[in-house]
Amino acid sequence: MHRRHTFRAALAGAAALALSAGLAWPSDWQATGSIALPAEMVSAASAFANYMDRAGDVRADFRDGEAVHRGLQTGVAYEPVQFEQGMIAYGALVALQNSTFTGAVRRSVHSEEERAALAAQLEADPAQVLRFDGAGEAARETETALLNQAGPVSAAGKAVKQAAYDVQHDAWSKERIANLPARLKEVKTLSSSPYRGAEGDGARLSRAMLQLPPAGAGTAAVSPVVARSLALAAVAAVGQARPEDMGRLQPLLTEYFSADCLHMAKLMLFQCMAVASPHYENVFCLGQHALSDTGQCVAGAVTASPDRLPPQPRVILASTAPVPVPAKAVRKPAAHHHRRHR
Repeated sequence: MHRRHTFRAALAGAAALALSAGLAWPSDWQATGSIALPAEMVSAASAFANYMDRAGDVRADFRDGEAVHRGLQTGVAYEPVQFEQGMIAYGALVALQNSTFTGAVRRSVHSEEERAALAAQLEADPAQVLRFDGAGEAARETETALLNQAGPVSAAGKAVKQAAYDVQHDAWSKERIANLPARLKEVKTLSSSPYRGAEGDGARLSRAMLQLPPAGAGTAAVSPVVARSLALAAVAAVGQARPEDMGRLQPLLTEYFSADCLHMAKLMLFQCMAVASPHYENVFCLGQHALSDTGQCVAGAVTASPDRLPPQPRVILASTAPVPVPAKAVRKPAAHHHRRHR
């Protein structure tokens, strides 16, 4: 227990410094070298955690259109590629805290050639990481940490979506957005702008690593996203996740289904916002597509079966231009309102 606590504290300190210089291995372990993640990955993990914290705090007690606007500015503000990379890197930081797992990984290699070979193997097949002692426990800890991030965002989304119905009692909610194209443009800009970081992000990430919830029972099988987090942690544990390795590590930082989920969440958000003229419809778009869908993407990435295969390649929209949607598809709150007052 003391060893786990020492390692956790060391990792938290390193996170605060963006892990740019690596993490010193505890002296009582029979291993050499250092653990490091590129600062870009740690920044992505921080961006993921920062968004989830802010989105989970979105409240459904809207009093006017400006409050709805502020909620949207918070709820839509993540770039999907950075978000997915951050989710996986965040999981890797959690897995790195498991001394049984990381110790087993490091003891399995004894030379630079063996470390490079292990990294190449895990990059080609992340599920191979599960053969190491402690991998199951590290996977459960990672699953729990990511689900703990997803829960408040999903709950906020559910509450905000319900508010889309409730606020229709208030006259302000039926007022139309003064400049709908400008509102949509702002949403798209915030949705395509990577998080640049802010003062205190490192300390916030450190606290998150020190305050992780106890591991839950875990799922029946380790999802591809969790396997990638563990594989990234293992590659970092043997010193093969350096800044110059970023290009080589890209396959570990994305997974078809989680990337597709986030892409579709944004696409549905844009479609919704393109026709959501009254404030209460903006509330619906925020609750359903910015918050609920995003929370579900994170939860789904943790619980997804590892044996599902990507479908055949399909055309991905090159433009984020809105696709026409029948008004009734996004005006459900209005229909509910009419039924209530017959």
